[in-house]
Amino acid sequence: MENMKNEKYNPKTIVLTLPLRQEPTTFPPIGSLSVITALKKAGFKNTHFYNMDVLRPKYEEILAFLEKEKPDIIGISAVVSTGYGFTKKLSLDIKRILPKVTILLGGNLGASAEVLLKKTGVDFICAGEGDKTAVDFIHCWQNAESKSSYKKVEGLAFLDDSRELIMTPYAKNISAEEVYDIDWSILENTGQMEFYIQSRNSSTFASSFGHDPKSYEQHRQNKTIFVLVASKGCVAKCSFCHRWDTGIRYIPVPKVMSRIDYFIKNYNVGFIRFGDENFGSDKKWLSEFLREIKTRDLLWSVGGMRARTVSFEILREMKDAGCCEVNYGLESGSQSMLDVMDKVTKVECNYNALKWTVANKLNTCLQFVLGMPGENPKTIQETAEFACYFSELSPEIDPNNAGINFAQALPGTPLYEYARRSGLIGPTIDDEENYLLQISDRDARDGETNINFTDYPKLLLESWHFEIQIKTRNAYIQKWGIESYNKIILRKFNHQSQIRLKVPNPNSDSGYYAYPARVKEKLAGISDISSSIWWLIRNNIPGLIPMRYPTFFWRTRYFSNLFVLPWSTQKYGIKSTLAMCLEYLRWRLIRMFFFVKKKTAFEPISLRKTILKNILSPLPTDNPAMQKFRKGR
Repeated sequence: MENMKNEKYNPKTIVLTLPLRQEPTTFPPIGSLSVITALKKAGFKNTHFYNMDVLRPKYEEILAFLEKEKPDIIGISAVVSTGYGFTKKLSLDIKRILPKVTILLGGNLGASAEVLLKKTGVDFICAGEGDKTAVDFIHCWQNAESKSSYKKVEGLAFLDDSRELIMTPYAKNISAEEVYDIDWSILENTGQMEFYIQSRNSSTFASSFGHDPKSYEQHRQNKTIFVLVASKGCVAKCSFCHRWDTGIRYIPVPKVMSRIDYFIKNYNVGFIRFGDENFGSDKKWLSEFLREIKTRDLLWSVGGMRARTVSFEILREMKDAGCCEVNYGLESGSQSMLDVMDKVTKVECNYNALKWTVANKLNTCLQFVLGMPGENPKTIQETAEFACYFSELSPEIDPNNAGINFAQALPGTPLYEYARRSGLIGPTIDDEENYLLQISDRDARDGETNINFTDYPKLLLESWHFEIQIKTRNAYIQKWGIESYNKIILRKFNHQSQIRLKVPNPNSDSGYYAYPARVKEKLAGISDISSSIWWLIRNNIPGLIPMRYPTFFWRTRYFSNLFVLPWSTQKYGIKSTLAMCLEYLRWRLIRMFFFVKKKTAFEPISLRKTILKNILSPLPTDNPAMQKFRKGR
């Protein structure tokens, strides 16, 4: 094969996704599809897609498939850093059966370039947008005489012939017109498009559109649901969020509408979920978008919008154009925590966004991140008050419609560097790899493997999660009454009970929601519901118990530390839960019987500034070549 590497040889390339979480995501693999589209346009027709996330083959089937196909290049799409464990195992096994294959990895996991290149079978990292870098990489691969040949490819990281880490300059971003300009036949020709075209009997319909009366209009009865994006990037630089792209690019409205029209015509789409991180911050773009989408009589939802960019009037226009739901990255009700997170906003903006959203009868789900450095009972109380404010805005609001996550340190973020410099991860490559293995295939929502960044015991951190929930439910009941609350719960169940699964699956879990909103998926396919605690436990939905008995848990709220013990035992195991209890008791006893010198309070300033200004000293063991990865963009 080596003598065939020249410009005339069209290498066989397979791009594959990782099968993470219990169920495949219904969010199309737009990153992989964009790269494959770009390669085919560049003349590399022998490029194929192995969508393991949807196909869910057994591990031995994956290896057998690759061994049979004998690709020259394998592209691994690792969109999240929690895919490290699977990536390491797979890449090493691929190298064992196909020692001459070249492995290029793209996605956010690439921020751990040094670990990947030294500990796994990965040969190259695509650092940044892959559309251009992948094309340039294969052109170089055709004639490369040594690793040094790849230094001319922008947006690439690799170990040179001396095993030194090389990071080339970032590639220039493609134009907004080219962003996600996908050839959908890649999915259509493999029969996989049907998976991403969802019906009204899906949990997506119930959660995003089921509350809106217009969803049940006669002419929408046979319409389908699809996820699209209208932009790429974000205007913010939150300290817990990793990204390769700088700034944001809004796809021109005519392009967006052309793509929408394709799915209306070919797949009878009538409901669209926009999966943007930062929808509509460009007011001129948004105004044109609203004019155009209104003419198509669609119902649509927004996955991510900046609270500081909306107004009552903007949300009213969105509602009038068919919008049913707007979600925000609110993260906290505490200004101190928003500052630490680099949200660059005021908590008043969060309050106003919720008020205006509810006033326009748009659905929304609160999203919180708990446990950032400096989190304390005061900041938790502020977040709880914010959640209570939301529940008191309207009797139509479901106080359980909130996703509460724990802060998770991901490579390429200030939070990750804070953890490293604070000694919470460790200074060596081995330490970093151990942490990546620890968080592999884990979500931030449950906290099984998350670092405790606070000065409080982990059991208390777990109880804060629970306390916010019970306070929010009680605020709703005090304002609107227990009968209204029960109607909301029954309505949630009725929406979910309309879902007709081939096999009822109370363990259903897309990985998108955190508790308590996560419970809505647990209800899918269950044909009956009972108030019996044992029934709920037997059907593996214990998270529904506090929702069904809000008054009991409010009256016994001072025992919340005890209530979280069963849940902690389920997540961590008995041994770890006992250790958490001992840590809490020791912390409590010390404060009861001994004088404890008060720690200097964590100054609520930007974590990004803390890292960039070296308020926490850099580690002397750091490889200078990793600076770009650690800094992020």
